[in-house]
Amino acid sequence: MLKSGKGTYLCLVLCLICFALAGCARQQASVARDPEYESLKIVVEGDIDQPKEITVGEMRALPQQKLDASLTRTTGLLEEFNATGPTVKDVLEHMGIDYQDYKGIGFTGKDNYYCLVTPEIIAQYEPILALTVDGQSELPEELRPARLCVQGEFGPYWVKMVDRMILYKEIPEKNITFVWVFKNLAEGIEPYQYEYYGSKDDAIELAQIFSRFDHVSSKAFFTMKSSDGFKKNEAINMVNQRYYIKVEGEGAPMNMAPNIKLGMNVMHIAWFSTNADAAVFPEEIVELTGEQQVGAQKGISLRAILEEVGLTDIDGKQFEVTGTDGSSVKVSGQDLNKGILLTKDDGSYPVVWTEGEGLVPIDNLLRIRSI
Repeated sequence: MLKSGKGTYLCLVLCLICFALAGCARQQASVARDPEYESLKIVVEGDIDQPKEITVGEMRALPQQKLDASLTRTTGLLEEFNATGPTVKDVLEHMGIDYQDYKGIGFTGKDNYYCLVTPEIIAQYEPILALTVDGQSELPEELRPARLCVQGEFGPYWVKMVDRMILYKEIPEKNITFVWVFKNLAEGIEPYQYEYYGSKDDAIELAQIFSRFDHVSSKAFFTMKSSDGFKKNEAINMVNQRYYIKVEGEGAPMNMAPNIKLGMNVMHIAWFSTNADAAVFPEEIVELTGEQQVGAQKGISLRAILEEVGLTDIDGKQFEVTGTDGSSVKVSGQDLNKGILLTKDDGSYPVVWTEGEGLVPIDNLLRIRSI
């Protein structure tokens, strides 16, 4: 009789376990049958024969990776949550695409926010396309179809509402020829009073800056780097309309656009570049280059500026250093380290040289041109 009682108890326990498992299975099946969310798509396009699509349901069937996600927004705010979804690598592999065959992948949200991710970032951080956060069965509206999670990178890489991935076989080489001081380059452009989270500050539209360059390639990438070393790339067609550089107020210089949410900006921009032009913000770039002494004065080495923005083969080139008043001096690449850029309280940026070199000082630097 005792044995019979134990057997009955064991049967009851097994039945309860079966019912629980069946309930979980029904719950999972219910999630899988949710047509509104499971049918949402991410389109993959760019340098492939024809666009491809993958649904949330198809991505859910791939191996799911769990991530204790933590990202630091550029405002310094730390955001933490649990995320689950397939890796970008597995999503592309499911569609017959090897990410290593491409030089870059652009992730675009439904709000047109964009971020370029390189194969090196994919290999190092193994980003995922999150389909659930904090145990929810589906993402909230402000995140779906999927959220890119790149653990180890700052907030601007964590693209929400990802619905498009753009593959790039080649990222055009930059050939920086002109390096400008942004403030003097923007002289005469009427600032736009950009309202951003309750604050109105002067901002300069990039399209007007681009109009002062000789040529901006539509295939080039717009690169920004902040004074703390964070770098971000954008496609030119994403920044040539309604895209601004805020030049005053908190976080300035900072990129601004209607689709950039607070904390996704690049704050304290030290420099940016297109295919042939770079513009620098001396007060910020000094954090990256350090200072050099010339006589009794300290400033930023001209050579260090050019190296920082990506100009190559400096020793083998000649340069023209031009001021806002039209004055200029020609100097070899090897002699560039004899000149420093100063920042004055009156807003000017003089260039001074090591004594005895016979090089003419510049009262207020406009640009350095490779000749």
